Amino acid sequence: MTDESKIWRKLLTLGVLVGLAIVAYFLSPFAYRPDRPVETIAPGSSTEPAFVVQIIRPRMGLPLGGILPPDIFGLDEQLVFESTGVGASIDRVGPRRIELSGDDWSLVYALDADGRVTSETEVVFELVFEDQLRKVRCRPGDPAIGTVSTTALAGSGELSGSFDIELAHCEDAETGKALGWPPKPLILHGSFDRLVMDAGAENR
Repeated sequence: MTDESKIWRKLLTLGVLVGLAIVAYFLSPFAYRPDRPVETIAPGSSTEPAFVVQIIRPRMGLPLGGILPPDIFGLDEQLVFESTGVGASIDRVGPRRIELSGDDWSLVYALDADGRVTSETEVVFELVFEDQLRKVRCRPGDPAIGTVSTTALAGSGELSGSFDIELAHCEDAETGKALGWPPKPLILHGSFDRLVMDAGAENR
């Protein structure tokens, strides 16, 4: 291939990418939206303990700005962990701390005495990053940014709630090395219902 042919090939590739960007701009109201959160569980609506946790990736953290479904690029369509999943476990439940786990996932949800998210909050999950499947640990910033809502179901010793928390820091869970990704915070979106509080947890 001649140098001239290489130049034209690069220009053609650039033109295709620019064209996709223009199409994405005009069709954005109809394009795939990676930021669509899973449905929040309404307090008291479940017949047994239930939870759903989702990692919402920003558009800038997906190929081509997320205008196409991630699975086209070999990425998970959604990053979701729920009580009906394989190996799901409710490990600890209290008014200010909940620990959930399952195959390739773990979550620590921690609040202070004023109901604000603390630095102990973290989620560990598997993610394809730089063409490798890695176990990633993400935490909120300082101070943590997000909203939380917790409801103790009267007379039942059960806890329900929901949260949307920005995860500003992500690292390789095995090496502790910062990933430098995503360019904007992930969102930890989740809800839980009828989680039975541990003995004495109402007071701590």
